[in-house]
Amino acid sequence: MKTKNILVYYGLIFIPLGVLALCSKNNLISPIVFVIGLQIYAFLYHPYVSGLRLLALNMLEKKDFWRMFIPFWGTKFFKNLFLDF
Repeated sequence: MKTKNILVYYGLIFIPLGVLALCSKNNLISPIVFVIGLQIYAFLYHPYVSGLRLLALNMLEKKDFWRMFIPFWGTKFFKNLFLDF
């Protein structure tokens, strides 16, 4: 997965949220499933994809990849993750 490209990264980050919101709005999933989906996204998916991007940009070492799953630890890389083109 090439997460070095910012557009690919934005797609990987925002498309799952859009699908989850769209399914909820059209009553395709229950509110409980929506909340579980948000939790999976926030605590597993987003840190994983952000960690892959930081690895691709050589800003994070493989041995520190697990730290992305610590809440708010990745915020120090916000500029590099979302604003560097």
